[in-house]
Amino acid sequence: MAMSDLSIKPAVIADVLAEEIIRGDIAQGARLAQDRVAARFKCSHVPAREALQRLVQMELATFVPKRGVRAFSLSAEDLDDILEMRLALEPLALEKAVANVTPTDLQEMEIYRLACDHAKDPISWEKANRQFHLEILKPCGRPLLLGRIEQLQRLSAQRFHARWRETWLSTSDNDHVAILHAMERREANTASTILRRHLSRG
Repeated sequence: MAMSDLSIKPAVIADVLAEEIIRGDIAQGARLAQDRVAARFKCSHVPAREALQRLVQMELATFVPKRGVRAFSLSAEDLDDILEMRLALEPLALEKAVANVTPTDLQEMEIYRLACDHAKDPISWEKANRQFHLEILKPCGRPLLLGRIEQLQRLSAQRFHARWRETWLSTSDNDHVAILHAMERREANTASTILRRHLSRG
């Protein structure tokens, strides 16, 4: 993706690179050279450097002394750890979210649920699915918890692109529907049980 806006913001650059890293378009361990980023996005080295720092903060890149910034590299064990952390944190956040959810919140969640169901390609589906899983937790109102979960969701998205992207088929997700129905009924235990089962499928 090429950019020509000389005033492009570091956050925009970081978001573009983040999605490319998650999808595997940028290989794990690949060097993210500041000068190449600046040339690609037609910006100075300052926003390029800030964008790379954002990727490190997002845990999608690491700084290696004398080797620069590199795209993250995850082992099978790392992915297992990420799933276990999601299984611990997301049901916790969901239980708190159920206590605070409003009809407006549920309407927003439904938008992302439908975006998953109507996605025509695996890249669109994965982004919508990731957003749905974050939206159902937002009413918990715990920024620190949500921030950590969002990082884990970004990291775990790599598993989908690496393992299932090529075999993805468009389908309606019954678990998504069941989670929203349980939230609407204020059944926190039911919602969290469904979520645990749903995440365990991954």
